[in-house]
Amino acid sequence: MTGIDASKLDKLKKLFLIFFKIGAFTFGGGYAMLPLMQKEVVDRQKWMKEEEILDVFAIAQSVPGVIAINSSIFIGKRVAGTSGAISAALGVILPSFTVILVLASLLIKHRDNEILDKIFTGIRAASAALILLAAIKMAKKAVTNKWGAIIAIIAFTIIVVFDVHAIWAVIIGASYGIINCLYRGRAEK
Repeated sequence: MTGIDASKLDKLKKLFLIFFKIGAFTFGGGYAMLPLMQKEVVDRQKWMKEEEILDVFAIAQSVPGVIAINSSIFIGKRVAGTSGAISAALGVILPSFTVILVLASLLIKHRDNEILDKIFTGIRAASAALILLAAIKMAKKAVTNKWGAIIAIIAFTIIVVFDVHAIWAVIIGASYGIINCLYRGRAEK
């Protein structure tokens, strides 16, 4: 095996293990995984910059599929190509898949257990806090001016108040970006 092959294999193992750890120790779904992905990919591994991972999260939410899996695929592809995408995706999927198989059999067996109900109540609350933390961190980096704040407020309002699908918020934000770019281009001429 050449040095390049060993290096790539090490990167694939690292991707798998990092995303396996994220998948194994995060409760609350894909959005709860985002701050952990950000910490690993940006802060610890330095594979991406903060702005790049925010772009990954935006794209991962905009395309069909689960945001955690979409994000892991984008990050894995960026770090180690197609095999990196596969490695990261398998890493993030495998723990959930295994846990769901085990939990499903246990929950069916112990449906009316009050202790389990209390445990999941606590897990849901902690997961909500993680999602809120991710949103605050992303907003601090993504909303950089008055117009960004206005777009964020409009997007939040149409999604939460009017129950409009998130893709429309993304389309509105992208449209604003295009119009702003075209307007600035004309103003500079």
